[in-house]
Amino acid sequence: MYLRESKQRRADGSVVTYLQLAENVWDAAKGRSQASIVHHCGCADVRRKRSGASGDWHLIYAWPYGDLYVLEAVWKRLGIDVIVRQQAGTRHLGFDVECALFALIANRACTPASKLYCHEQ
Repeated sequence: MYLRESKQRRADGSVVTYLQLAENVWDAAKGRSQASIVHHCGCADVRRKRSGASGDWHLIYAWPYGDLYVLEAVWKRLGIDVIVRQQAGTRHLGFDVECALFALIANRACTPASKLYCHEQ
């Protein structure tokens, strides 16, 4: 799966970008893979937040955290959090095992690095 951008030009000349979650699916009839849209995420316009009474606008940039939110949602949907908590519940290890395992898996999935580097971060 990947995040896909779809751009459309408006009558006034401005360009609007839409985000879609897509995956490539093999089409045996055509003998090639073809993009299949899994979810339309909507318009990718700049999201802004008004700061105080000054009226200035500041850009909120949350892109680096997107992959963690998706990974956490999959983690919980598969029930891995519950299973790990149940298995580690009887042991007294002095740290949150489920949180540590999620951090290691997120490290490997999002920005692969060593376990030591993950621990140091």
